[in-house]
Amino acid sequence: MLINATQKAKTMHARRNPNLAISSAAYSQLSPSVTSATFLSPTVASRRNLLSPSPPVSPSLPSLIPRHGKKPTSSNHSRLLKRLLIGFCVIILLAWLILRQIYTHHPLDTSYEEDGGEEWEMVGGNNLPKEPSAIVVQDVKGNSRWAVSIPATYDFPLKPAQYREICTQSMELSKSLREQAQASSSMAKRMLAYYQQDQYYIDVQEAEEQGLLPPSKAQGKPKGFVEDLGQSLGEPFCDRTLTYVMETEDAGFGNTLIRLWMSFGLAMKENRTFFIDDSKWPYGQYSSYFAPPPSAHCNPPPTSHMVPCPHNARHIVVSAATVRQTFGHAFTEEWEDPTKMRVARQHNIFDFIRVGYEALFVLRPDDAKYVTERSAEIYGPVAEHGGISIGIHVRRGDKHPYEYQYQKDYIPLDRYVDAAREIYIERIENAGGKSKKKRSLWNENKLFSRHTASKLVLASDDPVVYDTPELGPNTIRAQERIILATKATLEAAQGKKNPWIDEITGWEGGFYRDVFFSLGRPVGNANDISKLDNTEVPEGAMGIRELVGRAYMLDLAVLSKADTMVCTVSSIGCRLLAVMMGWDSAIVKGNWKNVDGDFDWKGIVW
Repeated sequence: MLINATQKAKTMHARRNPNLAISSAAYSQLSPSVTSATFLSPTVASRRNLLSPSPPVSPSLPSLIPRHGKKPTSSNHSRLLKRLLIGFCVIILLAWLILRQIYTHHPLDTSYEEDGGEEWEMVGGNNLPKEPSAIVVQDVKGNSRWAVSIPATYDFPLKPAQYREICTQSMELSKSLREQAQASSSMAKRMLAYYQQDQYYIDVQEAEEQGLLPPSKAQGKPKGFVEDLGQSLGEPFCDRTLTYVMETEDAGFGNTLIRLWMSFGLAMKENRTFFIDDSKWPYGQYSSYFAPPPSAHCNPPPTSHMVPCPHNARHIVVSAATVRQTFGHAFTEEWEDPTKMRVARQHNIFDFIRVGYEALFVLRPDDAKYVTERSAEIYGPVAEHGGISIGIHVRRGDKHPYEYQYQKDYIPLDRYVDAAREIYIERIENAGGKSKKKRSLWNENKLFSRHTASKLVLASDDPVVYDTPELGPNTIRAQERIILATKATLEAAQGKKNPWIDEITGWEGGFYRDVFFSLGRPVGNANDISKLDNTEVPEGAMGIRELVGRAYMLDLAVLSKADTMVCTVSSIGCRLLAVMMGWDSAIVKGNWKNVDGDFDWKGIVW
């Protein structure tokens, strides 16, 4: 028998919760009611004067006292029949319950409520559900186990909502089975530790070997899998895998990148083969930005074996939809160092992302060549003349700071400049042994002296920032291969106004989600954004998205080679730059500086 968790329709009527019980103490407070039979009873002394010894006045009225020597009426027979009928029904009900107990072996809780307030119920049956879901099966020993069933008719990857629903169902089924097995305990824990084995979970492969699930057919590598450096034709199936699905409802490139790198590092730590799927990535194909990933040397398993949870499954899927299950509280408790303080607690998590960066951040050949040449052009003279390069990353757009007073605005550029000035004074001015008197004569209106070899290297999603006077004359762009232009720049480059174009839109203000999804799309107003189908993106629109993504990658690649860095930790790009600089340089030596409050570096924020 199979039992799967399904969501109730919202239109269904509310069902009584079987877990609720009514205390018998409530009934003890009720006093017996006085009935009409008690009021007319001849045994009540206060009512005997109502009875007359003479016959009734009217022969049509019945006597209040039964006649002597006659049997009661036939009402006793009807009562006896009712009692026999009730007893028979009770016997039938008990027999049905006993038979049901024998054939179902272990009953499950009939309902539960998810954290979000949605009601769920366990549905029993002998057929597999038609949709991907968590189910309960009986193993060869007759014990109840839970597994994940993904029908072969579904393509890989599933929709984000389906992955989230499977994980929710899995957590509830696991908790329900543990509560039944631990009936003596007050309550079973809702979540297990990160690497704690769930003894009631049976992997898809084992369930198929025991005949609990139908066997899966080998379909080869899914179409959306990124081709790696090697050829896996003829190779055996991988024993354990982690597949990262580059699918997200978020328009930001950085979120996908940091999760991709951490997933790779986690896979290497757990000795899993790593795969990437880019079939539903809003930025297009992985190969448009990066070289192929390392070779797997084995073939991925059937897609029905790749499940989003639990984490101890042989083949797991990680995506934006399951980031809370993979990198949530349990992951943090497992990998944070409790013996350290502040950012030092994050060392292990930092290493996961660093491993992914070193293995996967290999730009496509033409972009990689440009980064090498541009870095030599910028940083070569600085190092040659004993100067220092200070990278500045300014994120605006729809990303606002953590600091309370700027939560609805942006960190002022003066704060970036002040932080860069402090770095310059500490590393150059103080290192040169200048006296305090000479340092006080230093012109604070300019960041560096006129002939210094030190440089500010700037990258920002807002092109207006490059022209601001606060940053001084020694500020240069990180890269000039792909530039996000302002409206004024576009109009100047166009020359004569095109009568067929109503208005030219630039990148003033920075990167916004709705602007990104509307690139190259027929959008008339803001309400049209929600109606866009992001599963089918026109070729022209995808080409513009790729330019935006490549510009972001080039900015990070060139900027990360600076000696020091100033940025806001609320920005994912800022946290990525710390990883690209390395733990020793960014954290230990303090070459990475956050100007968004007193917050420390942190990995994935969900």
